[in-house]
Amino acid sequence: MTAAEKKKNILTLVFRILLIAVGGALTIESLLAYRYANTVHLGIIMPFVIGLPLVVIGVFFGPISRFCRKYRFGRILAGAVIAVYALFFLLFAFTTALILAHSAEPTDFSPKTVIVLGAGIRGRSPTATLQYRLEKALEYYEKDPDVILIVSGGRGNDEDCSEAEVMAAWLTAHGAEEERIIVEDRSKTTEENFLFSAEIIRSREDIDSSSVAFVTSRFHVFRAERIAKKLGVEVRGIPAREFRPLILNDFMRECAAIVQYYFSGRI
Repeated sequence: MTAAEKKKNILTLVFRILLIAVGGALTIESLLAYRYANTVHLGIIMPFVIGLPLVVIGVFFGPISRFCRKYRFGRILAGAVIAVYALFFLLFAFTTALILAHSAEPTDFSPKTVIVLGAGIRGRSPTATLQYRLEKALEYYEKDPDVILIVSGGRGNDEDCSEAEVMAAWLTAHGAEEERIIVEDRSKTTEENFLFSAEIIRSREDIDSSSVAFVTSRFHVFRAERIAKKLGVEVRGIPAREFRPLILNDFMRECAAIVQYYFSGRI
């Protein structure tokens, strides 16, 4: 075996190990995230769908490469796989950059009304993601007890009560006055969060419509702000921290959502 062949074999082995390591890490991450997720959504599935083929290619690299060299269909298939992965990682990098660029908490803004967007419940308790949003909203209430908190979230098919009901109960249990909390329990989407909350704001003379913010998870602020703007709702985003075990899944899900919303004209 020549030196060039040895070098090629070493590089191939390193490449295979890299594919198996990355693919295996994504697959395992997806399985572990399933334990923490309130529902099975695209963000939970995507690491598995992306990672498993990488493991298969790494393990069976020899037969696959021979097939691709021998048959034209194999070469086309290989090119398509490379193109799909390249496109995904470019989109993921681009959308992540957009998310992070719009994730800073506003420092020159003291809202008089704060809309808290729902994020799933377990029984009559908020999920970790929703609790972080409520904690951030409570920070603003503690700074200004006159602030009005609109908790926005309807009842899902697998939920015992509305998200808004659980959110209101959590806030009052942690010191917020009940009369400063308004329950919006009809919404099922981010668009409806804003539309129904805006209806409440317009119908109440005691709400300052010129100073409204919303609280959501950091990864969701960019898309939510664009949705509100598209609907003509003037509101500024306040980021809450993410649930760490699901950060990768949430960012992957948000990547797909941003692309979908953009091409469907919803942002």
